[in-house]
Amino acid sequence: MNNQQRQGLSMLEIVFSVGILALIMLPVFMTFSSGNRNIMLTEGEFRAHTAALELMEQIVSLPFKQISTGEYADAEIINGGPFAAGPVLFKLTPAKDLWRELKIEDIKRDNKIVFKKVTVTIKFTATKNSDRVREFFMKTLVANENI
Repeated sequence: MNNQQRQGLSMLEIVFSVGILALIMLPVFMTFSSGNRNIMLTEGEFRAHTAALELMEQIVSLPFKQISTGEYADAEIINGGPFAAGPVLFKLTPAKDLWRELKIEDIKRDNKIVFKKVTVTIKFTATKNSDRVREFFMKTLVANENI
């Protein structure tokens, strides 16, 4: 009479199999989570790089005499700052989550300005819901073509 075959799984077998499955899937979920975070960070860095390049190209395209020495914050830069009075149209793409800073220094030799050192700094949040601010900066020299 006890020759019946057992059918189905016991509760203990199901709990063990779900536990083993969870241990196997945990690293997979962690990989996806960190991958998503890195993609968001890469997007922010790409946008910062593009904003820095846009600002740098517009500064470098100005006539040397029109590049004014000084430090400029985001609000001054967006409105054209000291560069708006010249013959060149100064226009930047609006970005609410990027903060631009611009520093221009004179480099002199024999009391003549031979270069202007241009430093563009872009600050941005690391991820959309983060308070951590990251920085991307780009530097270049603009030569005085009149020397």
